[in-house]
Amino acid sequence: MKTKVTINRLTTGVPGLDQIIDGGIPEFSFNLIMGLPGCGKTTLAHQLMFSLATPQRPALYLTVLGEPPLKMLRYQQQFDFFRNDAVNSVVRFVNLAEETLTGNLDQVLVRILEEVEETMPALVFIDSFRSVVLSSLPGDNTQNRLQQFCSSWACS
Repeated sequence: MKTKVTINRLTTGVPGLDQIIDGGIPEFSFNLIMGLPGCGKTTLAHQLMFSLATPQRPALYLTVLGEPPLKMLRYQQQFDFFRNDAVNSVVRFVNLAEETLTGNLDQVLVRILEEVEETMPALVFIDSFRSVVLSSLPGDNTQNRLQQFCSSWACS
């Protein structure tokens, strides 16, 4: 006789989403949020993170080549889910742009592992995998350089 394993679900804090995904995000799962640029992936990830992060379940948000953390935080503060008291206490933001631009995925992974070991997060968000993959491709990496230029210009 087979016994079913119970999978705990984490409520997302997003109205209606928990109902659609059978009660929440499965604990200890790997989830991808995909979509076109500007469709709200980062905002959804932040809403999930700020809803789920607690002192017992801290979150680590790694930005690769997208918005710099300062710009992202400034934008996200307009939403009701944003908790200023959570930043640098139960939510930590780390920018991996420098490591990603080297094109050396081993170096990016080393930095991710260092951050995970230091913070021991229960939740890890990486924004975005696409940038990591593009940085590892041989050649000019024009797309990543353009993305870095736009991010740098928008921050200054």
